[in-house]
Amino acid sequence: MNKWKKLHGTAIFFIFAARVKDFLIPLLFSFFAGNTGVGSTILSLLFPVLLTFLLIHSVLYWYFFTYQLESGELRIKHGIFVKKKRYINKDRVQSVDSSSHIVHRWFGVEKVKIETAGGGLEPEVELKAVLQTEAQRIKELLRKENDSFTNVYETEEEKVKPPMKIYDVPFSAIFLKGLTSSKVGLVFSASAALLTQIEQFLPRTFYEESIGVIISMGTMFIVLLLLVMALIAWGISVVITVVQYGRFVIRYHEDELILVRGLLERRQLTLPLHRITSVRYDSNPLQQLLGYWSIYVYSAGGGSQEEQLSTLLVPLGRKKDIHELMEDLLPYAKMPAQVKPLPKKAVPRYVMRTSLISWLLWLLSLYFVPYTYGVLLFFVPVCLSVWGWKRYADSGFLLENGVCIIQNRSVSISCSIIPKRKIQSVHWEQSFLQKRWRLHTMRADILSTSGGRSFQLKDVEEQTDNDIVRWYKKGLPPKEERLGRSSL
Repeated sequence: MNKWKKLHGTAIFFIFAARVKDFLIPLLFSFFAGNTGVGSTILSLLFPVLLTFLLIHSVLYWYFFTYQLESGELRIKHGIFVKKKRYINKDRVQSVDSSSHIVHRWFGVEKVKIETAGGGLEPEVELKAVLQTEAQRIKELLRKENDSFTNVYETEEEKVKPPMKIYDVPFSAIFLKGLTSSKVGLVFSASAALLTQIEQFLPRTFYEESIGVIISMGTMFIVLLLLVMALIAWGISVVITVVQYGRFVIRYHEDELILVRGLLERRQLTLPLHRITSVRYDSNPLQQLLGYWSIYVYSAGGGSQEEQLSTLLVPLGRKKDIHELMEDLLPYAKMPAQVKPLPKKAVPRYVMRTSLISWLLWLLSLYFVPYTYGVLLFFVPVCLSVWGWKRYADSGFLLENGVCIIQNRSVSISCSIIPKRKIQSVHWEQSFLQKRWRLHTMRADILSTSGGRSFQLKDVEEQTDNDIVRWYKKGLPPKEERLGRSSL
């Protein structure tokens, strides 16, 4: 019988850090309140008392947290005052992922996350720190075909055949993704939020003098200052991308995709091929101009909120390179050369959806701005109208080889490839205006980490709904090689 095991001792540090993060606002309040001088005897003790309480709670949480692998299930006991037990059957496990920060690697430990069916956005179980050998053992045991873990710890550790390396993402591709990504906008937003918080700690005269100095430098200096700030934000976004996706390696092993990535936090994600429900190709205008695409996969478990509840499979690659890679990994999900376009009568709807508000605002502005500025502002709705036509031109669908392909564009172009066997349902919707134009909105639903994910395409020809329904009702094609079990 397997013994109950504890987490590694360094888990106390990670549990404590998580508690501090959760109680960050009360901690900051108690810290600054203790320095106000009002009731300083009591308030000055509030911060260290709260910090000590969190530390004691972290130690006790670690002490009472134990786990065991036996009889085809993972058993967990935890709780300080209220004792809780959790039993997770191996068959319910969707994914077992591991990650390691720099501190983890110092002590030779890893964090293991276990996700189950219906677990939602958060992992069902998170082991804060276990030895790397123990983490590897847990991952192997939860992926074993047999349902027994008995006496695993009592036998000699079998050597696991190393996974076959498929693809090393070159550093140049990751660097280019950072240069062309939209993270620069997030950096600007975070910087603006930080400045609004710092403002209250600086004297009023500081801002008055600083603004006065900047204005006295002239317009050219202000433009250069904004340009430098934009370049700094751009550089920060590149660094974030490189740190997050650096040393990206894709491995294929026993009908599984194993993704390893990250410089500071080395993260490993395991995706069973039979749980992949769809593949998405993405490219923003700049990346598309350079001929580069990113690939994401949706699966029943394993996605992240940052990546829209999907998993990044290829950070960035040329169309030819990723086509060859997908030929080896997921041959049914290769990007098509072209899709069936939408009917021409859908053009006005795409153009008006994109530019209608801008046209109304431009007409309204003619009453309030000089004629010269009104002429310049005229180019805004014109450009948006052209972009609306571009959205129409890039949208379409295709039904072939047992997959449904839906392609559309908002800012980035997105091409989603959904195997028929993974589609849960197909829907058709029609608004009042669509009815006049004899158009429909089609939607396909699949399973994903959040429980469900929908792909939709607006303004499809009304008569094509029968074709798609007939395609969906037909018998499923033979199982593709490497696709594994068809049921989730």
